[in-house]
Amino acid sequence: MNCKLFFLIIFLFTNLNAQDKITSKPSAKDKIEKYLKKSDELINVNLDSALFYSKKANQLIDNLSDDTDKVDVYRLLGNIYLARGNYVTSLEYYLKAAKIIETKLLSSPTNQKYLEYKVELFIHLGNVYQLQHNFGEALKFYDKALVELDHAKLKDTKKKLILELKILNNSGGIYLKKKNFDKALSYFEKASKINETINDVALEANLFNNLGICYLEKKESVSAIYYFEEALKIRLKTNDQRGISQCYNNLGKAYGLRKEYAKAQKYFDEALQIGQKIGNSESIIYSLESLTYLFKETKNYEKAYFTFEELTTLKDSLFNAQTVKRIADLEMNYKLDQQKQIFELDLKRKEAEKQKDKLLYYTIGAGLFSLLAIAVLWIYLQKTKIKNIELSKEKLTLSNKNISLEKDKLQEELAFQSREMTTKMMYLLKKNELINSVSEKLIELKKNATTTANQKAIQDMIVEMRQKKDDDIWNEFETYFTKVHPEFYSKLNQLFPNLTPNEKKLCAFLRLNMSTKDISAITYQSVNSITVSRSRLRKKLNIQGEDINLINFLMNL
Repeated sequence: MNCKLFFLIIFLFTNLNAQDKITSKPSAKDKIEKYLKKSDELINVNLDSALFYSKKANQLIDNLSDDTDKVDVYRLLGNIYLARGNYVTSLEYYLKAAKIIETKLLSSPTNQKYLEYKVELFIHLGNVYQLQHNFGEALKFYDKALVELDHAKLKDTKKKLILELKILNNSGGIYLKKKNFDKALSYFEKASKINETINDVALEANLFNNLGICYLEKKESVSAIYYFEEALKIRLKTNDQRGISQCYNNLGKAYGLRKEYAKAQKYFDEALQIGQKIGNSESIIYSLESLTYLFKETKNYEKAYFTFEELTTLKDSLFNAQTVKRIADLEMNYKLDQQKQIFELDLKRKEAEKQKDKLLYYTIGAGLFSLLAIAVLWIYLQKTKIKNIELSKEKLTLSNKNISLEKDKLQEELAFQSREMTTKMMYLLKKNELINSVSEKLIELKKNATTTANQKAIQDMIVEMRQKKDDDIWNEFETYFTKVHPEFYSKLNQLFPNLTPNEKKLCAFLRLNMSTKDISAITYQSVNSITVSRSRLRKKLNIQGEDINLINFLMNL
């Protein structure tokens, strides 16, 4: 009993889940994606079926929150109507897509998806004008697409190369129609090199077909047939009915050029059947034009007449449909512009009648006031200018005076410091002479000392006084010298880093223009020793020749 109950619960639970799956409805987004996928699959097989699914997607478009799907729907509808030869409707859908793209890029200028859409849109617009044989306008859009592709800096390298290949291929197609075959070939060859990297089968077939057309126009039928057959192989594998129809038409033309009319007619008939089946107006017109020419060449005038009549009827239907649409648009725009113009003229007339008298007085009063204001302003500016010039002169005079005073002050300070240095040096010299005198007397006392202890005490006093003399004199001298000439030692160390401390002392003494005798008195060295030291110093300072004075050299550091 328990087992039965268990299986019953499992059965009910399973049925409920299945029922939920059946009753749950797909979202609008899911439906649109499904319709777009189906339409995209059918665009090269049956344009009527592709249009059917695209329209179903378009009916659900108002339920979408994502603009990306809307752009996809509009672009696909534009492509379908373009293939059907309805250029006006195709352009309308492309412009709907363009409006969304531009709005999105205003708020998000680096959005990769919409930058890619913008490049593709320029390509689509170029295709519209190309099919209408407006080649100049078409090339402008292809050039815009190249510029935009360069600015977009797409991160998806493969997508970037595919877009570049499409632009080059379409541009080459225009030069092909303009009979500029060499330039067309250069574009197709560039596109082929790019396709070697991305290996896109559909684009490769398109390139083969275009290269075949190029050689066909150059009357090189063998090369043309080779490329058409290569393109046909790919399109038969991918079931690209539009492409197959195009290849049959081109093969028919190639064999017609070789005067193999039976083979040519066979290809044109097959192309016509496919074109009628998928509803591709461009392909049908091409087939009918080719068959008309073929029948004339083979003197089958009856068939030529009926084919031409069918061609004329198709062209007239397309032309009239487009003409009606264009005339309706022009008339509507004209009426709107006319009504707007009448309304604006009437409004201006009424406003002019009310303001005519007032405007004259206001104009005169404003003119007089302006002249007066300009005159007052000019006088004020001139006075201000003169005053500013006088102030600038006074400021410059005061500045020069301050500079002169500061210069005099610095010179006085330097002179004072020099005098103070001289006084200190004189003091040091006298002090040194006194120490020397006392030392000599102590030496005499040492000679007359009776005991060894006294002699040693006197000798220690002599040594201490001489050491004290040397240390104190140099420390005091260096302190005052650095104060007066603060940068001398740094320059000396920078230019001659190998000088000994005694040589640096000698440089300082010479910088003060001291004589050899004075230096001897301070340093407690003989005059000969100082002379020898000066000679060595000249060599270390790289002073060559007697014409350069050592003291002048040091004073210029």
